[in-house]
Amino acid sequence: MVFFRIIFVMALLIINISKSQVLVKPGEITYLEVKYNDTLVAGEPKTIEFKATDAFGNPSNNLGLVDKIKVISNGLILDKSEIYPTEIKSGIFTLKVNGKKAGDYSIQFLLNEKPIIIKVQPTNALTPTLRFKVINNKADFVIITSPDTFLPGYPYTVKVSFYDKEGNPVITKYHLNQSFTITANGTSKEVNINDFIGETYEYQIIPYLTKEFSIEVIDKYIDKKVASKIIQPEKQEISKIDIEMPLELEVGKPFKIKLKAYDTKGRLIKVYDKIGKDVILKTSGTGDLIPNKVPKEAFSDGVAEVDVIYTKSETISIYPELEGSSKPIQTEKPQKEIKQETKQEKKQEIKETPKNKEKTSVKLKFPPEIGTIGRLVELSSTENGTSLKIIFSKRDLDYEVKKYEKDITIKNKIIGKIVFFEEPDHNVRLDIMVDTKKYYIKYQLLPKNSVEVEIEEK
Repeated sequence: MVFFRIIFVMALLIINISKSQVLVKPGEITYLEVKYNDTLVAGEPKTIEFKATDAFGNPSNNLGLVDKIKVISNGLILDKSEIYPTEIKSGIFTLKVNGKKAGDYSIQFLLNEKPIIIKVQPTNALTPTLRFKVINNKADFVIITSPDTFLPGYPYTVKVSFYDKEGNPVITKYHLNQSFTITANGTSKEVNINDFIGETYEYQIIPYLTKEFSIEVIDKYIDKKVASKIIQPEKQEISKIDIEMPLELEVGKPFKIKLKAYDTKGRLIKVYDKIGKDVILKTSGTGDLIPNKVPKEAFSDGVAEVDVIYTKSETISIYPELEGSSKPIQTEKPQKEIKQETKQEKKQEIKETPKNKEKTSVKLKFPPEIGTIGRLVELSSTENGTSLKIIFSKRDLDYEVKKYEKDITIKNKIIGKIVFFEEPDHNVRLDIMVDTKKYYIKYQLLPKNSVEVEIEEK
């Protein structure tokens, strides 16, 4: 009897112990919890950890009646497209995500072809789609997009575009700190990738060259040339020389002749002193023009001014010939005859009193701290005004030239506007905006870093 009692008691104990260890399995996966950064850098994979739970928050790998979770994306590269229960340990699994092209992307997890709701921590926001933004990586290669040719003496724009290793333009830059050195025509620019908006950096130079020059880009961090390009000069052929001179002058008294050399497209040949020939001044008269030769070195920016005298009292015309050529070169305007008079031949003339023409002037003075102005270059002249470039021979880049606008008035009537601003090459562009059919525009560089603009009624 004692033996049977012992057996009975042990059986009860075994039954009680087995009841206390009943395993309750988690329910089917209902949520995925994740804490992540939604920004990916192109070409840099990121591993993201997910926690799968049932409806009550229990870690789960219960997939119900299906054998896997499907993972789909609209453009991201994933290390797996299917997740099996064996890969989910205590509800945890990982997914490696990578993006190549900059843009907006998303990921979905499907269970039985239905999206699993994702809880985004720490806010517990619920979403069926996990969203990502892929931004460009650091600049890995550079393309020089400047024109292949330049016109000597005229502004030329250096353009350099930056791309990451995946080919994305480098537009988003807050996560980058790269510097490059750009050299062109003897100039050197140090550029940080954050110094400009967009993927392209550009600035202007004025190459007074008659031969090719190169643009080079050096990555300062690795001290390596990453791009280069040879820029060829556009060749200009001499087509005509314009001569400006007084209509009346006096025997033996100096007068000024201005010559302007143009190419076949009607553009000033600003490097005539390098590619031109000496100009011989011929006359239709019997006297002597002294001197009658203008050396090509006398031309600056395509213009030469010389003082000459004539020795005979007569009516003459003056026309240019290139040295070594027997034919007169075409002139900008038809030749005008000039009446040459001596003092004794001058007659008393009744002169009509000219109408008083309205005019005004504006003086712009630049502080010496900014730098020293070297010269003025005319960029363009149209019916709407004239554009100049104020070129500094010395420039302190610690000082910025703020944009300036001022109305041009004559007798309290606004007739135009003057605007100047700093350009990327740290020189200053000056726009004089008036109707040139009604007004003359004159300008000159004055001492003490000043520029004077004069507007006069025609």
